[in-house]
Amino acid sequence: MLECKLILVLLGARRVNIQSIQFTKFPTTVGCGALLVWSLYALLVSELLGSLPVFETLSFMFFVSFLFMAFRLTVKRQWSLIKEQPFLIWLIGVLGVCGSDVAYISAVKYAPPAHVDFIDYLWPFLVIIFTGFLPKERFSLKHSIGGGLGFLGVLLLLTGGQGFFGFKDHYLTGYLFALTAAVIWSSYIIFSTWYQKMPMEMVGMFCGIGALVSFGLHLQFEEFVTPTPLQTLLVLFLGLSSGIAYLFWTYGTQKGNVKMLGVLAYFTPVFSMGLLVFFEKEPMSIVLVLACIMVVSGVVVGSLDWGRVRAAVAGVYS
Repeated sequence: MLECKLILVLLGARRVNIQSIQFTKFPTTVGCGALLVWSLYALLVSELLGSLPVFETLSFMFFVSFLFMAFRLTVKRQWSLIKEQPFLIWLIGVLGVCGSDVAYISAVKYAPPAHVDFIDYLWPFLVIIFTGFLPKERFSLKHSIGGGLGFLGVLLLLTGGQGFFGFKDHYLTGYLFALTAAVIWSSYIIFSTWYQKMPMEMVGMFCGIGALVSFGLHLQFEEFVTPTPLQTLLVLFLGLSSGIAYLFWTYGTQKGNVKMLGVLAYFTPVFSMGLLVFFEKEPMSIVLVLACIMVVSGVVVGSLDWGRVRAAVAGVYS
């Protein structure tokens, strides 16, 4: 009973009203669903890029995402909403959604997927920093500490715990691509949070343009490689799940707690790392464990309301 009381207070419930808790937390929970989908990316992309070219993979993924959103718009009869969007929305959307995916998948070609994933997930830290400069937002010390711990965890993994001398410069191209993906995606999240009139289905339209551009680049710079049946299924899954994840994330960031989602996103590379280790894509090491511990510590520091923690503990034991 004491544990239940403590949990309810931490959730911010003054009364035992489960329906109220679920209602107020729903958009943020939906956003977490997107994080679960994205935790599979590193494993699946590493499988695909073993033989498939980057832009061929992207063109298929983007096209599947576009078809999913187009079907949704057709069923809801809301194509008119797409026509109403200004050019700036199209420009920022294509650069944000497609640009981040291009940078991420390119990074996996030049660096280990585990390293790419950890660098890419600096974007929650960047979101926390950028959000603090938005109107009516406040930059919190606990978010700074939490994000800093996650950042140090990334550095620990990249250097192997050996400081500057452990940095592998032959992976630098991949690292730069991954960092670019983090900057692009965090900027897009801030924009979508600020401009909430954009329909969530616009993400599919961005992917449609991304599919055309990627296919053109594929024809120009790559040779077509026939995917295996397994690779075809993986591409279909990534494309479909990407469309669903973007819907979830846009809804979560527009209607939920964007700072909380930014901090919780640090769980994603930890789970992703576990999958890479399990499927022998990344060797288990003490440095890897310590890096994950630092990331999780950043989540705990940045996500909890420490005032409520103290009040909960005092109320339980008073």
